[in-house]
Amino acid sequence: MAGKAEGGRQRWGVIGGSVGALCASGGLPGVASAASGGEQTGGAGELGTVVLLVLVIGVAYVLAHSVVERLQHRFLVVSGVEYILLGVMLGPIFPAIGAFDDLTGLLPIIALAAGWVGLLRGTDFEFASLQKLDPATWRVVFLHHLLPGLAVGFGAYYLFESGLLLETTRRESALSAAALACFAAADSSEPFDLLARRYEISGRLAPLLRNGTRLGDIAVILAFGLIFCVFHEKAPEATAYSASTWAWVTVGLGAALGLLFSLFLVGDESDNSRFLALLGIIAFASGGAYVLELSPLAVNLWMGFVLVNVARGGQLLHSTLETTERPMAIVLLIFAGALWTPSPLIPTLIAVAAFVAARTGAKWLASGVAGWGTSLRKDLFRGLLAHGDVTLAMAVSFRLVYKGPAVVDIAYSVVLCSIILNDLLAPRLLRGLLVDEGDLQRELKDPNTSLGATSG
Repeated sequence: MAGKAEGGRQRWGVIGGSVGALCASGGLPGVASAASGGEQTGGAGELGTVVLLVLVIGVAYVLAHSVVERLQHRFLVVSGVEYILLGVMLGPIFPAIGAFDDLTGLLPIIALAAGWVGLLRGTDFEFASLQKLDPATWRVVFLHHLLPGLAVGFGAYYLFESGLLLETTRRESALSAAALACFAAADSSEPFDLLARRYEISGRLAPLLRNGTRLGDIAVILAFGLIFCVFHEKAPEATAYSASTWAWVTVGLGAALGLLFSLFLVGDESDNSRFLALLGIIAFASGGAYVLELSPLAVNLWMGFVLVNVARGGQLLHSTLETTERPMAIVLLIFAGALWTPSPLIPTLIAVAAFVAARTGAKWLASGVAGWGTSLRKDLFRGLLAHGDVTLAMAVSFRLVYKGPAVVDIAYSVVLCSIILNDLLAPRLLRGLLVDEGDLQRELKDPNTSLGATSG
């Protein structure tokens, strides 16, 4: 235990130094002018930002590994709403508190957390592991991500374009509808991991769905990256660069950085050395993505593809990323709340109801089609309703680049409401599905003995 505690202190010392260096570097747009006139505040303002970043990550780490896990295990909920509300209170909505009145100086840590999710999903795509998957996994991946994305995307576009909610331009309608389509398509493996910590799970269903969610998220991140290429913010000034050009830049940047950094990873580093290397790698890639106004998730995803299949010790990188996934998710939840601004109430409520209904209905249809002529259950959608870290990272990335108009505010409010609603219900719905299948055997006395029960 003493060794683990010492390792934790070393790791968070590394985080403090790395985040400080990242903030000081000013590698992201606007970081050098943090907090309403960084030139006036000078070094004191930058130092305050660094201290705040370190405190946020440190608190997130403590919460993730103590309070949150106990609450999740006790009440079977994927925690998140409390962190979003905390972010809202700390954001500009409540000027009396004013902790996050200006988020410009906090872009490095937001980019780091979002890029962490992208790199983790990229390292899921290891060719050797893919060959061992249940063949039915690909049916789940294709149908349960494609149909919800199409249903929500086309439905949202026609709803926005009709003018029933508010007046908007065709480009704004298409942008918001495309983002909502990606939000609807993404799933989460966290309910499976939560149940595995409490129950003994057998059978093929849980591993099948868990692997399907993680692989499906890879396709969703790739599609989300195309949004930044098609609706590139620099397009009016740089008409010579087409969407396909920006797409190739996304692929090339991620792959090139993956090949470059694979040369520096020897495969036998200590946990702290590997963690420090990942911090630098993700910070560099995410900073480059934001400078070019591309998706940091997509860039880090391509980099993860290369690292896990080329670098020595690729699986060790994946393990290191997994152990720190939850603290990074808490950071994203807090800043997701801080980035929220009120949108028109009635149009937002209508859009939320339509989004949840279309997404759930499309997943129900996908389950029926996937089970047609096979042994798969026709109610698999009961285990695939959670949103998870990928949806959250996409929403935050979308919000940072596309600020306003009102239709974008509505799209952002919709996804936050859906995350809160579905993540509260998903674990219990999944438990009911596994009980009906007969795969939930008994409750474990020691939840730590089954952390990997649904892996593979």
